[in-house]
Amino acid sequence: MRDESRLPKRFPEGTKYVVESNGTMVRRFVELPNGRKIALPSRKALRCGCAERVSIVPEQESVVGSPSVVPIAD
Repeated sequence: MRDESRLPKRFPEGTKYVVESNGTMVRRFVELPNGRKIALPSRKALRCGCAERVSIVPEQESVVGSPSVVPIAD
């Protein structure tokens, strides 16, 4: 008899690992291509310890006459 609480060793192509924030908890599950969901234990969400705001967009310098696009040398 197979233990349903264990995950398979291999997943089919198109399987998704889903993480959902729910206040102080994070719900996790694996969604198979056929729509079946395998629930994983919820975890407590970690709080960000950084005091500064981090952006993935670099700051733009406003220099007069600087090109807006810089070609990459081969």
